Amino acid sequence: MSPLPQGPCVDEGEIQATRLKQRRRIGILALFLIAAGLAFLLLLDRIPTPMRLLTAFVDLVAGAGLLVLRRQKFPDLRKTSPR
Repeated sequence: MSPLPQGPCVDEGEIQATRLKQRRRIGILALFLIAAGLAFLLLLDRIPTPMRLLTAFVDLVAGAGLLVLRRQKFPDLRKTSPR
């Protein structure tokens, strides 16, 4: 068997910075979806109620799902208190 091909050397700090950017973007998108869901639910009266509730529910669940994904994918970047 031949050894696995090796790619170019990547700096560990560069990887950490990329992961931090991804974590931040997922968090911003999750908060945007949650805010949009709340806006649909509370502010829009012209849309029929069943459609408004469905849209708000989907946005809220998608935002919560992204927060869970962010927490599970980036556990090493989570800010924790030093206990």
